[in-house]
Amino acid sequence: MTTYAVTGATGHFGRLAIESMLEAGVAPADVIAIARTPAKLGDLVARGIDVRAADYAQPETLPGALAGVERLLLVSGSEVGQRVAQHGNVIDAAKAAGVTRIVYTSFLRADTNQNALAPEHKATELLLAASGLEHIALRNGWYIENYIDQLSQYLAQGEIVNVGGTARSPEPPGPTTRRQPRSSSPTTATTTATPSTSSAAPRSP
Repeated sequence: MTTYAVTGATGHFGRLAIESMLEAGVAPADVIAIARTPAKLGDLVARGIDVRAADYAQPETLPGALAGVERLLLVSGSEVGQRVAQHGNVIDAAKAAGVTRIVYTSFLRADTNQNALAPEHKATELLLAASGLEHIALRNGWYIENYIDQLSQYLAQGEIVNVGGTARSPEPPGPTTRRQPRSSSPTTATTTATPSTSSAAPRSP
């Protein structure tokens, strides 16, 4: 059977991706959950999932975490400014471990988007292309949960003001597509698990 691994498993997106894999019929024994703090994933261990410790910023932790993995869901890191190097560590370790496919959670129109977050995602896509590994970049839009920090402002003014369509927003700049992580996770799980169709295929929602 194919062995799948999900990084960032304690995060909201990573956890939902694992749940979506299980709902799609992937056996718990075929799933590996990778996180910096595996102690937070005791419930997954109880369900038969192999939980392993690794940190993008600590390359020495990655070989053991990726041993035996065939398909990897690389959830983008949260440390802006450090992500290219960190993602590169994972890609290098995945190649050395014999991973056959990497699915990466990229950014909407990463190659042309003027958003300040886009360059790191574009650079990661280039690293994937240079690795020679089969890979898919999922260019997800702006998640609704990113607005939570502004809830007090919205409540005070009695409305949520933003843009849609081709309009442009100063924060984040460029076109936005608002999605809940839960709406993206089934697609992510399916893309990770289904047979190969392309060696390098950026996909937008």
